[in-house]
Amino acid sequence: MKKRIIWGSFAALTVVVIAFLIIYYGPTDSSHVISMPSPAASNGDLSGDDGISRVEVNPDTVKTVLGTLVRAESFYRSYTIKTYWDGGDSETSLSYWQKGDNIKLRIAKNESVRNILVRGDELYIWYDNSSSVFNSKLSESSVSKEIDRFSGLVTYEEIMDIPQDNILDAYYVDKSGQACIFVEYVSGELNYVNQLFVSVDSGLLVSSEKFDGDKLVYSMESASPELTTPSDDVFKVPG
Repeated sequence: MKKRIIWGSFAALTVVVIAFLIIYYGPTDSSHVISMPSPAASNGDLSGDDGISRVEVNPDTVKTVLGTLVRAESFYRSYTIKTYWDGGDSETSLSYWQKGDNIKLRIAKNESVRNILVRGDELYIWYDNSSSVFNSKLSESSVSKEIDRFSGLVTYEEIMDIPQDNILDAYYVDKSGQACIFVEYVSGELNYVNQLFVSVDSGLLVSSEKFDGDKLVYSMESASPELTTPSDDVFKVPG
């Protein structure tokens, strides 16, 4: 996947290729890039100020569009995650640092702060105000699964594996000042309805909500990412 959205004549040629592939529902090569509209563009307005036609985002094309996005490799971001149930709710604050293969999570909940650090194939876990550090090895295939499990964050990759009929809606939209792709889909045996906003620029999730019928059961909101390389000190193990 390309790292940036390229405008101009190259973008025009790319849009033609992608549009052809989408029309015939064929597999797309990961080297193709889809030109994105300005945040102000509506679902029906597929032309930018430069006059280049944009590939429309809709339930039929959103998998292809999301597949071209590239996540930032180094960044810091903070999240607020909430879960809801009848008569109550809980809130978790999450800080997330990534620098290549190094990932650090700092999870604060109920006055307890847990730190999860992944450096290559090494996993470390410790709590603030404790000298004890848990360490184990991770296989390459389990790193992302462990990060997802510890963070409690929803990822949009699962959209690629769900049936096409489960995608209810998709379009471009501005969210928290960022140009985003919105997608609504049904997932899981309980048929939860998920709503995700994915940043076009960073490839990172901006926010998400999960509904059980008309009841909100999960929400995640993030601050704008700092797309700078975190210090190596962030990824040190205590002691």
